[in-house]
Amino acid sequence: MNDFFIEIAWLRAHSDDPRIRIIDTRSKPHGGVTDDPTGVEQYAAGHIPGAVHLDYAGPELIDPTTPYATRVAPPEHFARTMAAAGVGDDTLVIAYDDGTVPYAARLLWMLAYYGHDNAKILAGGFREWKAAGGAISTTMPTPSAATFTPHVRPELRATRAEVLAVASGTSTVQLLETQRDKTYAQRDRDIAGAKRLSGSQLLEDARGGRIAEPERLHDLIAGAQLDPNARTIVSCGSGVSASGSWIALRAAGFRDVAVYDGSWLEWEHDDLPTVPKPIR
Repeated sequence: MNDFFIEIAWLRAHSDDPRIRIIDTRSKPHGGVTDDPTGVEQYAAGHIPGAVHLDYAGPELIDPTTPYATRVAPPEHFARTMAAAGVGDDTLVIAYDDGTVPYAARLLWMLAYYGHDNAKILAGGFREWKAAGGAISTTMPTPSAATFTPHVRPELRATRAEVLAVASGTSTVQLLETQRDKTYAQRDRDIAGAKRLSGSQLLEDARGGRIAEPERLHDLIAGAQLDPNARTIVSCGSGVSASGSWIALRAAGFRDVAVYDGSWLEWEHDDLPTVPKPIR
């Protein structure tokens, strides 16, 4: 295992370990209308045996006071969800998505924000699991309740006020827009002060959602003129690509990275300062 991913062979060898909780995080893009099946529908059609399902934008994981965005749930709310899913303070969480949109990374960031670092992403996701002949189940397990104790790390989450300071030019914090190319193309404006680096490049679909190779990652960061030693806020559409980019930047050696989980959904909803997208 590396710092963020485990491979399918490892999970197959350890799937019966009672200290592990597998979480299916598959979802669908939020903030727009699509015909994609919901995460629950995908899960019900077949999942890794023993996995429970959690949707980053479902009522179990979002802050109900900001229904227009997908901000992470408050501590007590989040702790109840984790406990009901069988995630305790000593549980190793293995999260997976489809190996494309980084929903599993979103869960890893949430867990890290609440002080739980014992979590990994299944490299390649459900697609590679199936391709490798992994078992598939339609049984929905009922995990034993656990005790999850949240320990908030505020430095991992950027507030709207912090992003506003960048947008107004009163902060030197790096703001990085990482919305994936397909959805980023649907808007014509950016948060003022943001640099652009696609989450589709930092985590590569063609490689099952794995982090770009070190040399490629270095080139992307250099091309965006980012300083690994400076505080960096990552934003996107709804906090998903930002969470994947949070992982990629940390793997690249960035020491102080925060996710703005309100992201564009909150920013646009509240009519906060924007600028036209750069012509590329």
